[in-house]
Amino acid sequence: MSGPALFASFRRPGFGIVWSSICLNGYSAHISTVAISWLALEFTGSSIGVGVALAIRILPRLFLAVPIGSMSDKMDRRIMLQATNFFGFGMSTVATIASMQGWFGFQGVLLVAMLVGIFDVAETTLAKSYVYDVVGPDDAVNGLALEQLANKLFGIVGGISTGFLLAVFGGVGAFAAMAVAYLSSGLLLATIPRIAPGTGAFRDLSSAEDDDVPSASPGLWESIRQLMNTPAVLTFAIIALSAEVFAYSSETLAPSFARDILQVGEQGLGNLVAARNAGGVVGVLLLGSVARRVRPERLLPLICIGFGIGLMAFSFSTSYLLSLVLMGMVGVAWGSVDALLPTVLQQNVGNMDRGAAVGVWNLSRGFGPLGQLEIGALATIIGVAATQALNGLTFAVTVSIVMLAYRRGANHRVQEMGRRVK
Repeated sequence: MSGPALFASFRRPGFGIVWSSICLNGYSAHISTVAISWLALEFTGSSIGVGVALAIRILPRLFLAVPIGSMSDKMDRRIMLQATNFFGFGMSTVATIASMQGWFGFQGVLLVAMLVGIFDVAETTLAKSYVYDVVGPDDAVNGLALEQLANKLFGIVGGISTGFLLAVFGGVGAFAAMAVAYLSSGLLLATIPRIAPGTGAFRDLSSAEDDDVPSASPGLWESIRQLMNTPAVLTFAIIALSAEVFAYSSETLAPSFARDILQVGEQGLGNLVAARNAGGVVGVLLLGSVARRVRPERLLPLICIGFGIGLMAFSFSTSYLLSLVLMGMVGVAWGSVDALLPTVLQQNVGNMDRGAAVGVWNLSRGFGPLGQLEIGALATIIGVAATQALNGLTFAVTVSIVMLAYRRGANHRVQEMGRRVK
């Protein structure tokens, strides 16, 4: 693993500041997940309450991801990302005060879940397209792999610290920590000058001409319609949706594998999750180190197929140690696909559509609960192992068929253009 290659994006002016901001956002995201889950359970005493709160948090992705991305293509993404962090600071500050005054109940948890969901969809959409702005196309894979690394590493810190904060200070401590992180992230972003989108080149805001913004650009919904009619965007959007429904939903079955098949209990479950996360870190490190030597569009389907095969292999294992190794391998694909999808989508559209393309990826993440419902219902009918094997196979086959159709369509379009030239 080459050190200089792995950290190539840090040579780009401003990337270190952006990365630090993303670290703080990753820390806050994991604090909010644990805090919302725990407080929902405390107020309702039921896992149903937890499910409702987490579902409400996901809802904004379905409605806001693409519009926010499309808006960012016509505005300064740095300012939008900064405003998003200040929104998070305001929301967390109000939640902290409400908790201190004893005004906070389950309804408050649901409201915070919705507001955090709005923050999440804005931050993830804006951050991934802004990283591309900062590093440019040559280092896009490396930059977005490091963005994933920031979320994973500081997510671990956030998860560990939230347990302490909730135990000692309750919701007040968790919300206050979120507020500090959001404010710090927003202030950091203020130190970065304006960037010409997709070039990695900075320019002076006071003297910049808006030469990257067409004078007669289409409206928001027309831009979205045109984007979804782009073959590459549609192809990778289908892959992203398939990943959410058939691959990432596998985490729903992890408790059943730990208890009923491997018989290792809750500690074993924790180790399986840790192995997957460790694999995810390895995956983004490997991806970041080979970023300039691979073509993301060709690498993505191979990793997706490997993802599906890994899930199938895990489903057949009855050995705990082997399952840990296989889960680590699944984690490598898990983290790599998460970094590659928004990269490939951005590389297949023009600069003025990259934000909307990331929004399409984020929209697909909003369908994750459908996969969790599907995999849970199917497991009650055909069993846990058979369900995971079937979903892994379905994902691998879906990706293969979609990519085959895409490449055939691309070849046909090239031939058509050749005939027109003649």
